[in-house]
Amino acid sequence: MTGPKHSVIVRPVSPPGPDEDWIRRSDLDDLVDIDELRDLLGRGSRRRERVARSYADSISRQYDFPRPLITHKRVRLWLRAPVIDWMDQNRPGWRDPI
Repeated sequence: MTGPKHSVIVRPVSPPGPDEDWIRRSDLDDLVDIDELRDLLGRGSRRRERVARSYADSISRQYDFPRPLITHKRVRLWLRAPVIDWMDQNRPGWRDPI
């Protein structure tokens, strides 16, 4: 029987070092991936449509964009609250209804 190539195992870990952060289990439900970022950025556009992946990627790499909580070779995940704060500061009107 073969299992998935990648799996996540949650187990107690030692306290984080100086360059590490704790990830609370409750934070896992509140993460934003690049596809959701595309949707959020699209809300701030004139047409209110999802933006291109390449555009979302370039925005996410700007110096003032929140640092990803999780970075892996195939995925980057951000906490929702800092992304929403960034959107409020840099995309005025993105929350306005259509």
